[in-house]
Amino acid sequence: MTTIIIEENSPQAKQLLEYIKTLPFATVIEEKKKSFREAAAECNAVSVDAFFDELDDRIKKRFVNA
Repeated sequence: MTTIIIEENSPQAKQLLEYIKTLPFATVIEEKKKSFREAAAECNAVSVDAFFDELDDRIKKRFVNA
């Protein structure tokens, strides 16, 4: 199986997508665009502040206990 991502941002892309939909061996799965917050929540993203707080804690623990 091969995955191809086509963004419908031009008339040519829309034409290509419509053509692909007619092919008997192709399946088109249209995915609604997610907002940044939805995409971040889906992958359990953390804020930059939380990331650096955790990084600082790990660095301190690593070198204090070394």
